[in-house]
Amino acid sequence: MSTRIIIADGLTNEFLSPEVQFRNRKVNIGAHEISRLMGSGAEFGSGPLPTFLRQIRADQVGSTERALLILRDLDEEASGDGMGSGSADFVEPIQTLLPVADIIAARRGEVPVTAFCQAIARLSGVDPLTGNTASRRIRFLLVGCHSDKRILSVAMFLHNVLGFKDVAICSHLVGSPIREAHLASLLHSFPSCGVRVFLDLAQAARFIGFDAAPFSEFSCKPCRIMPMEARRALGPERRKIIEFLCMHWTRADLNPLQGGYTGSLLFLANGWKGRSRTEPMVLKVDNYAQMRREIEGYQEVKDLFGKNVPTFTFPVTLGDSTGVGMELAAMEGRPETLQDSFESAEGEDSIGRFMRRLDKALELSAEKLYKNTRVSSWVVPYRRFHLHTQQQLDWLRENAGHIKKYIERSKIKETPLPPESLEKMLRLIAANEDGIDSETCLAHGDLNLKNVICDEGDNIWFIDWTHSGQHPIEMDFAKIENDIKFVMSKQFENDDLPRLRRFEEYLLDNRDLAEANRLPKSLKFVKWDLRFRKILDAVRRIRQVCFSLKNDSSDWVVYRIALLKYALHTLSFDEQREQGECGTTQLVHALYSIEGLAFILVADDFHLKIRGGKPNSYPRRLRILIDEAPWAMPCPNYQPPYHVDPSVLENDCTKKTGGWADPEDFTRVTSRASPEKAAHRDDEGRPLNPRGRTGIAGRGLLGRWGANQMVAAVVTRINHETLAPELLLGKLEESGPLSLPRDFVAEGKTVEAAIVHALEQCTGQPPESQGEVIAEGYSYDERQTDHAWVELEARLYHMNADAQPTALQPSGAGIQDIEWWPLEPATINSLPSTQAQLVREATRRLMDRGAIERDSAKQLLAKTG
Repeated sequence: MSTRIIIADGLTNEFLSPEVQFRNRKVNIGAHEISRLMGSGAEFGSGPLPTFLRQIRADQVGSTERALLILRDLDEEASGDGMGSGSADFVEPIQTLLPVADIIAARRGEVPVTAFCQAIARLSGVDPLTGNTASRRIRFLLVGCHSDKRILSVAMFLHNVLGFKDVAICSHLVGSPIREAHLASLLHSFPSCGVRVFLDLAQAARFIGFDAAPFSEFSCKPCRIMPMEARRALGPERRKIIEFLCMHWTRADLNPLQGGYTGSLLFLANGWKGRSRTEPMVLKVDNYAQMRREIEGYQEVKDLFGKNVPTFTFPVTLGDSTGVGMELAAMEGRPETLQDSFESAEGEDSIGRFMRRLDKALELSAEKLYKNTRVSSWVVPYRRFHLHTQQQLDWLRENAGHIKKYIERSKIKETPLPPESLEKMLRLIAANEDGIDSETCLAHGDLNLKNVICDEGDNIWFIDWTHSGQHPIEMDFAKIENDIKFVMSKQFENDDLPRLRRFEEYLLDNRDLAEANRLPKSLKFVKWDLRFRKILDAVRRIRQVCFSLKNDSSDWVVYRIALLKYALHTLSFDEQREQGECGTTQLVHALYSIEGLAFILVADDFHLKIRGGKPNSYPRRLRILIDEAPWAMPCPNYQPPYHVDPSVLENDCTKKTGGWADPEDFTRVTSRASPEKAAHRDDEGRPLNPRGRTGIAGRGLLGRWGANQMVAAVVTRINHETLAPELLLGKLEESGPLSLPRDFVAEGKTVEAAIVHALEQCTGQPPESQGEVIAEGYSYDERQTDHAWVELEARLYHMNADAQPTALQPSGAGIQDIEWWPLEPATINSLPSTQAQLVREATRRLMDRGAIERDSAKQLLAKTG
């Protein structure tokens, strides 16, 4: 025998009566909700809720036994049998059901556990406190008022505490006075605790064992998705997600919007309630991980952007897909993306409208986001834009190879450099691990114009915050410029390529762009060709706003490197390979840009001078040409600043017991062995950095004159639960960068003793072996000076799967917050370049040992550098 139990709550007058004396009660769900559930006027009592409950009297179907259990609040105004006119008496249409119902009295909002479980045992023959509830054929359907309160508590109690698996609710049989709380419960709270939510009243009827025919008169079905082509294209899982997102509508007309990643869906949904049209809503459905990142990014910027980012509905997750609705505040007329606005702008008026919208979008971003979160920062641009990886070279080789075939097929005369030449140039410039004093800010991270929505009133909204974070200030601006030039300018043909090349050369050579009537004579065509003028005017605006935010507005090396990143990315948007929307002309145009940027960057001072990286406490390095760095080369004007940190002077070992620093007077320093012998010394006999001039004299933060010996450990394991490789990392300071466990070798100590000490502090146990040496000798360190440098020995330790880090004790290295991190590209690329190289070498060794899967290791090496 299977049992079906309907549990009802809030069926009394104070909840459900439309009469005046109950209308202002705090728990009354309001006229609209009462009408939706119960019917109105003369039809009160004929709505879906009482009609559904009356079916409990119908003949039982087969071996199914049905029961009605009603929760009733204790109230002194109530009559004993609940059939009076008090606040806790049942509304009149429900009173006829009382003879067949089990009624449980309870305090307001409480679940009377004992009486509740006794009633379930009596109705089903299963004691929920002792029986195996999961194996019994018992179904529960919850109905009534305040879906976000006791109904939710009862559902969670049944499913999560008592263990009943078949617990459900129907959106047409529950109500709440607060729409947002009601929708939040149906979209998020019930599904997240395992309770089924029916949007179709007939489905709920079949679930509880009723004949569905009596409910055909009600329009209690999921929102109708139109047009039919869109409905069919969604697939069952994503169609159901959209039905949930639009459950408060009776019909949704879906219009695709440009935007989103491959596999994601982005729609403008025009809603209807019966014959009334509602405010439209943007709907997005994507895989769960992608949508989670987007929601997190949205939450990060919502307080800054206010009404210029959408208001998100509660997400709906089914299977691997998640959907959200985005409500756009005070929308005027039909919305479109800013890319649509650009691509449809073919005359003076429509171009003017696009420029007006672009100006507003740039102004909003600059004032509300970039200026508001801008900080000075040391930016290592090639690593920051992930141009340092082998994968970038592989992509360039592959994509440029395909484009070369298109060029030959189309007989294009002005050809860019061969793919192999471009690859060599990219390898050369992207190997630069130097940084630059610049600015970062909270930025969008993927600000193409598909992610900017505008309406007929020129209101602006920014969507898709999946990649938001602290990025170089140039990042979003370079992305918009790139997409305007290559992705969105689809009206050019191959015959335009010579002019496109000249035009791109001008854009790359000049940071500040002239108006069309003031361009060089070689570009006079721009003035009368609206296609070119549209690009020029847009790029001028983008750069004006970008460089107004820079402390040093004359330097645009980071901007050019960002342009290179996005131009390389554009090559993969290949229409002929069904990977994007760029035809041959657009792809060749992007190749022209890559070629021009490569030549410009290889000759830039950023590549021709010694590295400028340094700790914040150091003075600015005197950056001389790389050719002048060797001590053997005369450099008569080389007068670097002299710097010794106060902490070094305070720890003079001749003055302080336990001090770790040499005395400032070099004549008092005892000689010590070093793998890198100082071939050069200054006039005072002090050793000079074997790699040449660094732009700072003295010792800086390093304690010893000459070589400062350090140890580092690359500690890995296989996680016994995920079977994925992990890496032990900590931080140099609370909000600092990630770092490998490392330490200096104290005076009189051996390398072995130093590395054992470092690992004991990080893991709470000594290493099980001596480890494998993966690097030794001179190591670049941003603390280096002309008179002090670092020599490193690094070892690999592959630990047992159950190794756990303990709280780190204070150490000379200052490593804290030790924990296991996934051994994946994002982790390695977040490390300083020298440490990243150590982890890459460790990955090769583990791959050769067979300790980690070969294909995974190769992918990891390709995506890091």
